[in-house]
Amino acid sequence: MIKQLWNFKHCDKDGNVIDEWSQYNALADEGEEAMLDVFYRAATAPTTFYCRLFNDTPAETDAISDLTGEASGGGYAAEEIERSATGFPTLALDSGDFQLTSKTVTFTATTGFGPVTYACLTTSTDSSGLLIAYVALSTSRTLAASETLQVTIDIKQQ
Repeated sequence: MIKQLWNFKHCDKDGNVIDEWSQYNALADEGEEAMLDVFYRAATAPTTFYCRLFNDTPAETDAISDLTGEASGGGYAAEEIERSATGFPTLALDSGDFQLTSKTVTFTATTGFGPVTYACLTTSTDSSGLLIAYVALSTSRTLAASETLQVTIDIKQQ
């Protein structure tokens, strides 16, 4: 079993924590297929991943093109998580099982954006890639000017 725990921190313009939470994600069918295909059948692995924010409710059978309401403007941009030791710098035993931890990506609102309700791990910044996983935010979020949302993903093989 692969467990992915997403860790979030929403901070105000002065860096004070507004909210902090962790949530397990769901794997999309495309993500499940890609993992098996790459590992066991030697398919070509994606070169990078992206953390993206949507005001939508993904389903397991969705593709990226099925999702609507991606944040836009106000400083929003999909955040890259490289498929490398830079994007996933920590691989270590955690309570007897290996865990991989992503770098922390930070969404910074310049003038504000939202609302957003889900974070997604994808293989592109548009609809041409794969939807790997998705996770609900603890509540709908609208980031005001200079607020940040930090995201780190812990992936554990059990």
